[in-house]
Amino acid sequence: MKLKNIFNTLSLAAVALVATGCQDTDAQIDIVEVGAPSFVSITPAETSVMLFGEKTITVNFDKNIGFATKNTSKITLNGTPVKFANVAGVSKSLTIRADVDFSKTQKLHIPAGIIIGPQQKAYDKDIDITWTIKDLPDNDATKMTKKLGWGWNLGNHFDTSGDAISKGWGYWDGVGIMSAAPFTALAGAGAKTVRMPVTWTDHMDESNVINAAYLDEVKGAVDLAIGAGLNVILNTHHDSFETALGDAANDEAKAAEIKALIETLWTQVANKFKDYDDHLIFETFNEVHAGDDWGTGSDAQFALLNAWNKYAIDAIRATGGNNSTRWIAIAGYAANIDLTIAHLTIPEGATNIMVGVHCYDPYNFCLHPMSDDGKVQVNSWGHNANASTSVSGANEEYVIAQLYKLREAYIEKGIPCYLGEYGCVWQTTDNANAFRKYYMEFFCRAANLAGIPMFVWDNNSKESGNEANGYLDHATGAWLNDGATLVPMMVKACTDADASYWFDTIWSKSPTYQGPTE
Repeated sequence: MKLKNIFNTLSLAAVALVATGCQDTDAQIDIVEVGAPSFVSITPAETSVMLFGEKTITVNFDKNIGFATKNTSKITLNGTPVKFANVAGVSKSLTIRADVDFSKTQKLHIPAGIIIGPQQKAYDKDIDITWTIKDLPDNDATKMTKKLGWGWNLGNHFDTSGDAISKGWGYWDGVGIMSAAPFTALAGAGAKTVRMPVTWTDHMDESNVINAAYLDEVKGAVDLAIGAGLNVILNTHHDSFETALGDAANDEAKAAEIKALIETLWTQVANKFKDYDDHLIFETFNEVHAGDDWGTGSDAQFALLNAWNKYAIDAIRATGGNNSTRWIAIAGYAANIDLTIAHLTIPEGATNIMVGVHCYDPYNFCLHPMSDDGKVQVNSWGHNANASTSVSGANEEYVIAQLYKLREAYIEKGIPCYLGEYGCVWQTTDNANAFRKYYMEFFCRAANLAGIPMFVWDNNSKESGNEANGYLDHATGAWLNDGATLVPMMVKACTDADASYWFDTIWSKSPTYQGPTE
């Protein structure tokens, strides 16, 4: 009797427990309808540009999503399946990697139905995104781009310094008084500008007065270039303060001394040329940096260089005449593209100010392909380069991106900007020089896209190898090495408005690597 009662009691309890359990379970699995995911945004945004190279694209939704990797091939960029598409873990974002071609317009297509929400409901609309590189604006910057065009540096002539001056060795380029010949040859090849680097402080007396005969000699060369129909950019180059930025930033007395020197130097130069028209442009400095630090700098040094630029501008403007409105170029730390964009400031209220930068990237291909013992280290560049004899991470994609940074930072904002120095040395083999030619054409066409005038560095070298930057004989105007073909090619690449002359036509000209050489 007791066992039966106990059994009945347990049975009733079990039924109650099961009922209670079922009731709790029903409450836990009530599902709220959340619907399909919705597209929110994409990075880079459509207002950005997509430049050549492998790029990462992030597509963002309002809910966590799922994606089957088998559907990667259904996502296309310009009609070509992307390389990679994935949702990492629990995420609202789809990550895509794709190769961007040379087209000015890039079109991404993600078909409806392949992006799944948390309840297996698909986003039911196509996603079509277009990125477009717009034409250059019509502003002061692009007007100056057309005026300056492609140009040339009278390198290692007036910028000679140190013992070569004090001991009377003459100019580093081996040429005495300049003649009209090189300027006439340049103008005939289509060049529009000559940049004249000048060292002044080695030609000053104890009172910081520039030697009158030297000043007249510089003026004579300026007159010859302008007489040939060229613009001239005149600067300070290799002067005593060029590497003293670090010392001056830490020493008030040194800073005051350099301030006075900059002001008196530019007052004298500006007075000499104040009646010249707009064929003449002043460039405050060359590659100001601290000691041997070419690529870092400090906040104090950046601030001091900005002050130096203002001292020079104010000194030039104070001389009056055409200097009141003359275009003046200023430079950032070491004339480095990235450091200039990040830290150079244009003085408040200053007008007719330009920005000058330099680029010899990749350095070991452009300027130093040979090791100290004379062996070839770097003799190829670009997509056909050899991995062991080239510099990684500095190919076609890098060049386009660097120059486009300048377009966005300056040209599109109406601030003229130019590449005051670039170049690539004459190498020791035909194959290496074929890569050199390819590099120069590609670089110049990238500058055209960016609206950046270019001035090649020429030190009158007739040799090959490290620092061999000769294109034109500084004395006779005769072409050096392959200058007769390379200079017109660079002029065309920098200035030609033909839309059919585009990167893909240059890309197809890339040489094929033919093996290492000594």
